[in-house]
Amino acid sequence: MGMKISPACLTDKYICLMLLVFPLWTGFEGYGNITFWKFAFFAAVTGLWLALLAISALAGRERPRPDRPFALLCALLLAWAALSYLVSPFSPGLMGRRYDGLLPLALYVLAGLGCSAYGEFKWRYVNLLGVSVTLCCLVAALQLAGFNPLWLYPEGFDFYGAGVDYNGAFLGTLGNTNILGSFLALSCPLLAFSAVKRRESRWLLLPTVLGAAVCALGGCEAALVGLLGSVLVFVPYYVYQKKRRLGLAVLALEAVAGLAALLWLYLAAPESGTLHELGELLHGRVEDSFGSSRVAIWREALRLFGERPVLGGGPGSFALRSTLEFTRYVPETGLTFHTLADSAHSEILSALTELGVVGVACY
Repeated sequence: MGMKISPACLTDKYICLMLLVFPLWTGFEGYGNITFWKFAFFAAVTGLWLALLAISALAGRERPRPDRPFALLCALLLAWAALSYLVSPFSPGLMGRRYDGLLPLALYVLAGLGCSAYGEFKWRYVNLLGVSVTLCCLVAALQLAGFNPLWLYPEGFDFYGAGVDYNGAFLGTLGNTNILGSFLALSCPLLAFSAVKRRESRWLLLPTVLGAAVCALGGCEAALVGLLGSVLVFVPYYVYQKKRRLGLAVLALEAVAGLAALLWLYLAAPESGTLHELGELLHGRVEDSFGSSRVAIWREALRLFGERPVLGGGPGSFALRSTLEFTRYVPETGLTFHTLADSAHSEILSALTELGVVGVACY
């Protein structure tokens, strides 16, 4: 008799691969084509897992147990996305220019459904994530020291050429520093909480500290904001578990400090930088350049939404519809970089422009 593997076991192995190997996989072309190789890994592993799940389910090994409201919303989202794709006049393609088309969306949704049906939390998942964060940050640390481990930068380039020798900034095994920052801002709070919660998980403080340091030294400002927000939530929660009154006092102290910070920004914000922009927002003054031009991009997204509010432009259509372009002159090299706003830089706004109001509601 051949060996039969249950859907739960298959899902366990899939989750392990995605937490341990996927963050570290960079492909064979360095940062030059890392997005393709990341997606190729995800699509291949997810497709194989889904195929094996289907075979195992047909063999009657184990009945799925997905959360029904979640499963219903997933089905509605996929159906609406397919309809939006079919009626789109922009021909976005199944993959999308940024691997954000109908096929990737279907894989994301099916991955969520499969894990909902057959997955369950296991502490080793946190440990595997801790390993991948540690190794990713060690690569980033070497890059910050001027080295080129794994030969991710082309010959003669390094991290400190970001914005001068090439457009964008790249670090670690995730590629773009914004993506790296997102990964660390999600991972580090989980690792820190786990380290405090379980004595045998104290080692997870190492990747937590490494991740925070990489965010700070690598200029991942948005990630630092995310990490700070996590601290502001975690500290009073943790103290509250030990001593309720003290936890409430810490929460009240944070609220007072937050109000004081807002008052300072309103009355005496700096003349430039992010804090200046926050102060201007408190005065009701908004410029397109705020948030590294995120305001301009969000306004472009809302304009595109207004053109097709019900069905949207179809999955992966934002890059095909956007006319917003940025130029930046680099005096050190005499080059001018041209960048098209091909992403909404907001998951909700992206769904709104590509799937319309019904699609974003399901999302």
